[in-house]
Amino acid sequence: MPRGIPNTTESNESQPLAVKAAPAKVKQYRITFHGEGGDVEIGHNYKLNLYKRNVPTTIDANYLSVLKHSVITTQIQDSDGKWKAVSIPTFQYTVEEL
Repeated sequence: MPRGIPNTTESNESQPLAVKAAPAKVKQYRITFHGEGGDVEIGHNYKLNLYKRNVPTTIDANYLSVLKHSVITTQIQDSDGKWKAVSIPTFQYTVEEL
């Protein structure tokens, strides 16, 4: 017997094949992108989705997570002259759970 292969007398035919679990359903949300301009393009795991502005549509939790993390980070100066970091969302939208 080669190394790494156990020496057993039982046949592997008596063991059932492993059953793959069905992929879990991803939560869906209703979203509306507001404003003027072109369509909104969001990518997740090398897949791109295109969403029209001002039209309610559905989005899954993966793409919503990407959207929530899509921010512009910059610094602004307050009235005291101190600089502070702020995050501005890239897109304006409303979302509700289905």
